[in-house]
Parts: sequence; C-alpha cells; structure tokens
Amino acid sequence: MAKKFFIPKNDTSPEGFRYRGMTASRLENLTDAIFGFAITLLVIASQVPSTYVELQASMYGFLGFIFCIMLLLGLWSNHNNFFLHFGLQDKTTKVLNFLFLFVLLFYIYPLKYLFSYIGTRVYVQFKIAMGDRSEALLKVVDAVNESALDSGQWVDIMLRFGLGLFLMYLLLLLMHVNAYRKRSYLKLSQEEQYITRTFIQAYGILVGICTLSMGIVLIFGGGSAPIAGMVYALVGTILPLHRKLRNKRMTKIVA
Repeated sequence: MAKKFFIPKNDTSPEGFRYRGMTASRLENLTDAIFGFAITLLVIASQVPSTYVELQASMYGFLGFIFCIMLLLGLWSNHNNFFLHFGLQDKTTKVLNFLFLFVLLFYIYPLKYLFSYIGTRVYVQFKIAMGDRSEALLKVVDAVNESALDSGQWVDIMLRFGLGLFLMYLLLLLMHVNAYRKRSYLKLSQEEQYITRTFIQAYGILVGICTLSMGIVLIFGGGSAPIAGMVYALVGTILPLHRKLRNKRMTKIVA
C-alpha cells in the first residue's frame, strides 16, 4: 500500500545492497494497514473539543503527538527497509512480523500517554516562560497537575514504554538474523553479508539501550525516570558512530 510511494529509483541501495523486495507483498500491505491504524488510534484517543477554550487547550498536546508519529514512522521505515532489502516471505519472517504487529498495537497507548504527558509539560513550561496566562493554559496546567505521576507510576510507565520498544527492536533484530541465516538462499554478496551484520549489531545496540533504561528505573526507582529517559538520547550518538566505523571497515574490505 504505502510502499508504492517509497519505491526507490534504483534497484540497489547507496551502500550497494541489491533490493530483493521491490514489489510489496500481502504481508507488507497488512503491516502498512496496521501502522495506519496505530496512527489513527493516536488521533481518535483524544476527546473532541466542545468549546473554543478546549480546542486551544488540546493544541498543547501537539508536541507529544509529533514525538509519537516520529517514533512510529521510524519503526515503519526500519520495517520497510528489511523487506526492501531481503523480500523474505518464509514462515519465520511471517511469525516474527505478526509478533511485531501484536506488540505495536499494545504499545500505542503507553506511548501516547508518556509522550503526551511529557510533551504537554514541556510546552506548558515554555508558554509560561513566554508570559502566557490564557484560560486555555490554566486549564492545561490544572489537568497536568491532576495527572502527575508518583514514583511507582513512573517506574511502571517507563517499563511499559521500554519493554514495548525493546520487543520491537528485538523482533527486527531476529528478522535480520533469519535473513543472514538464509544468505546462501538470498545469494548475498560479501558486502551484503557485512551490511546485514551491521544491521544486526545496530538493533543489538538499540535493544541494549532499552535494557539500560529499564534497568535504571528498576534499580533506582521512579525518581530516576528523567535519567532513564535521557538514556535514549544515546541512540543519536552511538548509532551514527557505529555506522561510521562499520562504513570505514567496509571500505577496506571492498578495496
């Protein structure tokens, strides 16, 4: 479905990986539909404003909505790249994909709640600093104060968020491991095998970051939730460094 709008012009990636899944399968169409449904849940889960003040107040949650969409689109892109690279339709891939979709649907509400809560608090503080004292802002401040989480609830929500992300990255890792095991069947070149191992390592890093974040709140409690959240910022540092080092080594291998 959505894949036809993102079909690459060339049949190989910039790294030289030959695309084996240029044509979308029913499995990918099903996945696209569920991702679309997940994004819909983010919208319909919000109550429709009945007054203009409520409409203004609802706009304070846009930051959390953007974060949710960015994360979901990132997961969709990772999933799409797997099928674009390998085009597998074997039993193991189907089972792992179905588990991925199952986790995705159960992950939506914890994701929306956490990002909406954090995003709204951040935006409210920004508006207060800018001198906003509108009725809508006061209404949002009251709602945020009423929904303040205690220490135990912070542990619970961070574990729900981390576990969902952990499982989805783990399933993507296992899908790539399965593809690597079928390297002879797929006729992967040495360069393609190297790139596949790089994907596996990258997902391993993501799984490790999720584990570290969950471990922090489990050991140190809800008061450590900000630190556990900041752990995810490591993604923006470690993954680019890992990719740079792997690309350098690949250049030597090809040469």
